[in-house]
Parts: sequence; C-alpha cells; structure tokens
Amino acid sequence: MSPETRMGIITILIYIQILLCIHATETDILCLKSIKDSLEDPYNYLASWNFNNQTEGFICDFVGVNCWHPDENRVLSIDLSNMGLKGQFPRGLDNCTSLTALDLSSNTLGAHLPSDIHALLPFAVSIDLSNNKFSGQIPPSLANCTYLNSLKLDHNMFSGGIPPQLSALPRIQTLSFHNNELSGEVPNLAYGSVSVSYVNNRVLCGGPLKPCSLGGEGGLIFMNQWFKDGLVVGFASSFSFFLVCISFLSNRYWPKLLKWIKHNYNHNKGVELVKHACSIITGRKHGIEADQMPELLSMQLQEKGSQKIALLLERLTSTMKFEELNDATDGFSINNAIGFGKMGIMYKGTLANGWHLAIKKLTDSQRFGRQVLIEIRILGKLRHRNIVPLLGFCLENDERILVYPYFSNGRLSKWLHPLETEVLILTWPQRIKIALGVARALSWLHHSCNLHVVHLNICSQSILLDKNFEPKLSNFGDAKFLNPNNHESLGMPFYIKDGKKDVYDFGNVVFELVTGKLYEELMESSCNNANLSPNPSSFYSAIDEFIIEKGFETEAFMLIKVACECVQPFPEQRPTMFQVYNKMSSIWEEGHEFCCDSNNCAPSDSSATDGDEFVEL
Repeated sequence: MSPETRMGIITILIYIQILLCIHATETDILCLKSIKDSLEDPYNYLASWNFNNQTEGFICDFVGVNCWHPDENRVLSIDLSNMGLKGQFPRGLDNCTSLTALDLSSNTLGAHLPSDIHALLPFAVSIDLSNNKFSGQIPPSLANCTYLNSLKLDHNMFSGGIPPQLSALPRIQTLSFHNNELSGEVPNLAYGSVSVSYVNNRVLCGGPLKPCSLGGEGGLIFMNQWFKDGLVVGFASSFSFFLVCISFLSNRYWPKLLKWIKHNYNHNKGVELVKHACSIITGRKHGIEADQMPELLSMQLQEKGSQKIALLLERLTSTMKFEELNDATDGFSINNAIGFGKMGIMYKGTLANGWHLAIKKLTDSQRFGRQVLIEIRILGKLRHRNIVPLLGFCLENDERILVYPYFSNGRLSKWLHPLETEVLILTWPQRIKIALGVARALSWLHHSCNLHVVHLNICSQSILLDKNFEPKLSNFGDAKFLNPNNHESLGMPFYIKDGKKDVYDFGNVVFELVTGKLYEELMESSCNNANLSPNPSSFYSAIDEFIIEKGFETEAFMLIKVACECVQPFPEQRPTMFQVYNKMSSIWEEGHEFCCDSNNCAPSDSSATDGDEFVEL
C-alpha cells in the first residue's frame, strides 16, 4: 500500500471518528435540552443548564449530570433527585445514547411510564423513580433493559400486577416496589441473590410472601368494602350491647369507678413509669392503668377488627433483619435504652457503618397491632422535612420493631422543661423555627399529602429536634385519616371527621414555647392572676422572662395571638392548619413556599452528634 493510499485511509477514519463524536455531542445536548423543556422546575435547580456555551464538555458542569469524560459531551448518568421537579417521564432521554444511570427520585413526576421505556434507556444499569406520583401499570418492556442492576419504583401509585417478565433480568440485584397499589402474584425471582421489597401494596402474594391460595389478586383486599361494612356492623352491635350493660350497672358501680379513676390519675408519673418498667423486665401482667381508661370503649369496639389487623401485619415483609438490629443494640442491652413508653422500649442503635438509629421494640405484639400498622402506613410512605421518617421495621415471629433516625437534641419538652441540673435554653429564632416547622408539617398532613392524616397526639413530647433544631413530628401511633363524611367515630378506628384537635394541640405547644406552660395551666392559674384570661393581651405577663430580656416580647405577643385562635373552645371556631401556617409564615417572612407535596421537601436529617436523650414513645 502506497503512502498516499495509507494517508487517505487514515484521513477518512479520522473524519469518521470526528463525525461520530459530533453526532454523540449533538444528541446528548439535545437530550438535556428536551429534559429541561419538558419538566417544570419551580426551584430553579436546572438554572445551570445553559446551552449557550458550545465548548467541548460544557454539559459536564450541569447540576446532576455526569459525563464519561469531563472534556466530552457524552452523558454517563443523570441525577435529578429531590429537586421538586414536576411533569411526566422525559421521553427525550432516548437522545442520551450512552446513559447508564437515571435518578429522578423524590420529585413530583406523574402519569404513566412510557410503554417503550426500554428503547429510551437501552443501556441503563440503574433506574430510580421512587418517591414520585407515577401511576398506571409497570411497563413489561423494562425486562428488555438487560443491563439493569437496580430498579427502584417504590413510593408511587403504580397499580395492577408486577410484570413476570422482570424475573428474566439477568443482572438484577435490587428491586423495590413497596408503597404502591400493586396486586397479584410477584415474579419468580432468585430471592436468595436479589434484594426485593414488596411491603405496603394493595395485595401481593407468591414468592417470599404468602401463597396465592385464596384466588383473585392474591386473595385478600386491603380494607375492602366487605371488611369495612362488617367492621361497622360488628362495632355497632358491640356498642349497643355495651350500652345496655352500662345502663344496668351504672347505679351500683359507676360512682366507685369514677372514684377509682380520680384516685389513679393523681398518682405520681415517675412511680407509674418505674412500675411499668419493672413489669416489662419481669414479664408479669398488671391491671389496667388509669391512662388506659378512656381507651376501654374504643378497645372493646375494635376487638373484631384487631384480628383483621393481625392478618394485615402478617402479610407485611420486614425491611430489616432482627439479627441486624440485635447487633446494633448489643442484644437490646438495657445500657442502650433511651426511653420507656406504653408501647415498649426505645434503644439507641449503631450500625456497622456508624449510623445512629432509634429502635423501638414493642413489648406486646398483640396489643399494639393497630399502632404498628398505622406507623408503617404513614411514616413508611410519607416524606417531609418536619416528619420523622420510618427507616425500616422488623416483624419476625413475635417481634415488632420500628426503626427511625436518631436525633441528638431529643424532645422539645426536654428543652422547655430541663432538669435542675441542666442548662438548656432555646433562643427566640429557634422557637419560631420550631413553631413554623410543626405548623408546616400539620398543614401538609391535613391538606396536601395524599393520605390526609390527623396526628391526634401533638405535644412537646412528640416533637423531636435535629442538630439544627429543625422539628420532627413523631409518635403517629394514634393517628387517623381524614374522612369528612365519617359519622361513626367510635366504630371506625382508622378515620376521623376533621383535624381541629391537632389545631388545639398546636396552640398548646405554642403557649408552651412562649410561656413555658400549657394553655390549661395558664387558665387554671388565672384565679390567682387577674391578667390571665382568654383575651390574648392578658397573656403578656406570662411570656418567658428570657424572651423579654432579649427584646422579642412583641413577636412573642403576635405568636400568642395565633395560639389563642387555635385554642378556641368550639372546634368550628378554630382555623385550619393551612390558615395557621400561612399566617405565621407571612408574619415571619419565612424563606420557603408552602410545601404542597412531600417530594418537594428535603428529607429528614438523620445525622447525629454526641449525647443521649430519652425519647417519648
């Protein structure tokens, strides 16, 4: 071959290579342009995606974009997680011809996934679409993404069955489908080598779950209509019989019962805690405690429903192994116990990677089935910056264990009512931050999240503080779901008509933040202080001296006005939490828009610093 011919061939090869590079560059730029154009970006995270620059590798500086080489406009992976993005799955991804990883998790993306998603992501190794609002069926064509190692579709609204074709994925290692509306038989996977999560779906069966032996989409329908109707009828019958018994026995036994309750309510709280802790250690049964008396009627009415709840718990698949939690707490050593409560003991645990956890181990798996089910349903599904997330749970054998992040600053009550040996002071900006955070969380729970949750246990003991004093709502065991049409409050253990009790309880917390006392305590002492009355101006003298010394009494008085509106005696007189939060944020000009969806909120900070604290269960 002559030198001229050889040079000509080399020139042609170089020219072809240049053409290929130009094509790859043009398509990847087009890919990113189409993504930016197709998605709504309310927080301007994609503002750095400026396409006026035409230098090689300029897209590699875009937020969330990783390239194969920093000097080459060829996209390796895209990570747009937790950016508050809205819209549908971006079809322009097919122009990112070398894309291997896509993370769109924790946004507000919705609608159906493309049926030809495999053609858009042919070389994908990892796809994470979790914590969005995608709906419809999971595309069977995902089985054609043969390079997939990880597929995360949890915390969406997918329905129908899980495509059995996914069992043919040759490289799959992680699959997550939990917290959707899926039903039917699960794929026949190699469960020993593949990590799969199915919890909190409509009804799934087969594989590691219970056999599909009852027919029809797994046999059982979660809280279906016949169960609801039967529950109501059963409760109504039980309630009628209970009223007859009360009527017959009231004249003879009711005065003694009232005297007994009054006597028990005056017992020292510390003594009751010690007695309860001793009963846990010895395993001995004890009589009904005074604080359980208001729940007696509800417990009797829910007796039939408890068996159904037990069945639902049996169908859940643990997300954490008992052995792992046992190691994290040194065998649930008493030295790691950080709190005692009516449901059990809270332990501080440390994983092998150094993460600190708060691990709640229930002492009676039968008695607290409803609370466990509610916490898994709510905290396992919802994500909000001011709500404690449920990191996992273990339901092995008779064990009932719930796992949360560990927050080093502990309960709000610890800071408002420190021990005599402690010097704990909350600054006024911190108090405002806490009040706004709790109001934000309750407003979102009542009005914006899909479940519409009422907490029913708001107090300073149920508010945890992270290392930056960002408040986190916890203790959701008594929570219910809003149902304005529900008139059977005694007969329906999962529903409530409105959220006005949360509004009242929030007002109590605000009074505690400003004065150190609850509203009821302030009113009780009003007989000794003529200035204390329901009029907001009468509470001025009760403002914490520390707040006045720092010159924040005017702002404190404005917060008291908000609290007074919340503690109106009649529920219909109280504002909604949406109104409360909007009013507070407008006064203190908080630099956040109202969070209309959990996926727009930053995830809870689970980092920890030194220092133990007792956590109220």
